[in-house]
Amino acid sequence: MGCGACKYACANEAITLIDIPERGIRPNVDGSKCQRCGNCLRVCPGIEISHQPFDNQTIPELRRAWGPVLELWEGYAADAEIRYKGSSGGAATGLALYCLEKEQASGVLHIGAKPEAPLQNVPVLSKSKEELLACTGSRYSPAVPCEKLNWIKESDAPCIFIGKPCDVAALRKSQAIKPALDNKVGLTISIFCAGTPATRGTMKLLETLSIEPDEVQEIRYRGCGWPGMTTVKFQRGDSQIREISYEEAWGNILSNYTQFRCRLCPDSTGEFADISCGDPWYREIKPDEPGWSLVLVRTERGHRILQKAMEAGYIKLEKARPAVLAASQKALLNKRRNLWGRMLAMRLMRIPVPHFEGFSLFSNWRELSVSGKARSIAGTFKRIIQRNWTKPLKILQGK
Repeated sequence: MGCGACKYACANEAITLIDIPERGIRPNVDGSKCQRCGNCLRVCPGIEISHQPFDNQTIPELRRAWGPVLELWEGYAADAEIRYKGSSGGAATGLALYCLEKEQASGVLHIGAKPEAPLQNVPVLSKSKEELLACTGSRYSPAVPCEKLNWIKESDAPCIFIGKPCDVAALRKSQAIKPALDNKVGLTISIFCAGTPATRGTMKLLETLSIEPDEVQEIRYRGCGWPGMTTVKFQRGDSQIREISYEEAWGNILSNYTQFRCRLCPDSTGEFADISCGDPWYREIKPDEPGWSLVLVRTERGHRILQKAMEAGYIKLEKARPAVLAASQKALLNKRRNLWGRMLAMRLMRIPVPHFEGFSLFSNWRELSVSGKARSIAGTFKRIIQRNWTKPLKILQGK
């Protein structure tokens, strides 16, 4: 999945991470250093993710499709600059800033663009508002925040973690085997995720805009408005800027390059986080409307910090009806409902699949129409044959 947790978990530094443009970031193991301890597999969310039974306080009508949700809110960061630059309403950044300034958090581990190579993502440990602002906006390309979980482990005080759902799941699995890390995680925030595009997606985007990769000075996939434009600043003589709508960039280009494992993911909304943030797409967005965030509180820790952040004036929220979640994220709900059928087809073709527990996949699949159920299975059979999935990939051959 490219989260980087396996590299962090390896005490012998046997793992390096390689960006395979067509596939995503993948681990490569040096057999001479590997001690077969198995920690890399224990922390891997790509192989297995499982839920414990949900607390009875979670919202009953949301459990089956969305996991544990204690509260559902809609709103935005009170700081106008954070709200404008954030991908939606800046709620995740606003919460992180509150924790830095009022909860004495040591830092915020999240993702930003590499200064000298703006097409690449790197883990960042932000310790100020300015550093948080520099990393606002979604990064629709491979990112490995869990590679640097040692920054949290070695911090002077608890840290905040912001990542994709799989990143948070990997963090939780890492906490389970590393008590020193567990003690330093102050709050986890997940962003909703429809899948991580491989680097080839960004290359195709630049090709569409007639920009060479080595000309790029800055790329912003969204933000600076809601949802904002995809903007590329590049150097060709004088500095120039080209834009494409978010809908065209994601819907027509980037989404076609999402990783294979992402298409099998049951958790698109960060079910293992304390708080999850995404877009409330249930209504039409007015031109020049400032951003709004959908905020899901999943744990008592998340509830406590969210309440204090609202009282301190860092975020402004209002309660939302449970039905708003499904209306806002129809594509994510549809993917979850199709997943049991997809995995059934793969099992019948003896293709390995991840182990999922506690996601009610069969119950969700039953919500599909008869034709929908058939398509989820038959369509997967078709892709298996067309794409030759019955044969192992040899993407690291010769490395």
